Amino acid sequence: MKFNFKNFPRLHTEKLILKEATLKDTKAVFDLRSCKEINKFVGTKLIEKLDEAKYFITSCKSLYKDKKRIFWLIEHQQDIIGSIVLHKIDLENKYAEIGYKLKTDFQKLGLMSEAMQVVIEFGIKQMHLKTVEAFTHKNNLASIALLQKHNFVFQPERKCEVYNFNRIWKLEVRS
Repeated sequence: MKFNFKNFPRLHTEKLILKEATLKDTKAVFDLRSCKEINKFVGTKLIEKLDEAKYFITSCKSLYKDKKRIFWLIEHQQDIIGSIVLHKIDLENKYAEIGYKLKTDFQKLGLMSEAMQVVIEFGIKQMHLKTVEAFTHKNNLASIALLQKHNFVFQPERKCEVYNFNRIWKLEVRS
């Protein structure tokens, strides 16, 4: 059965809950999207106000309704520690991009790997994705290692049109 975007998919792993962001999570989203250290390898502008975090949450909900984005907050022991997203979803072409952020205190503990595994499985089994791409900074060694661990392959012939420092990695699902 194909995922229909009616009910937001709440995902669970051994240590994590991946849940929908609501306006109650405005401060957590603000913390993730305004922190220089968390975003040092990301080209998008840091948010500066809580209203920008509210707008981001509202925008994610709208894109979800349009079947273009699934943005999860990552909860660990009742604390929001990061986010992971499937965006630029194209169901007809069975394509999505994946992106992620994690608070620095929780990096290098295998938690993002755990989140990525459940999101990729969801994308393949529920959404029938055949291609998942990630755009990551050429110097973000932790992200590159994470992508390699999950069988993403570097695409040296492709260039990111938005940020020259990004490199494109692709996971192709074989039938």
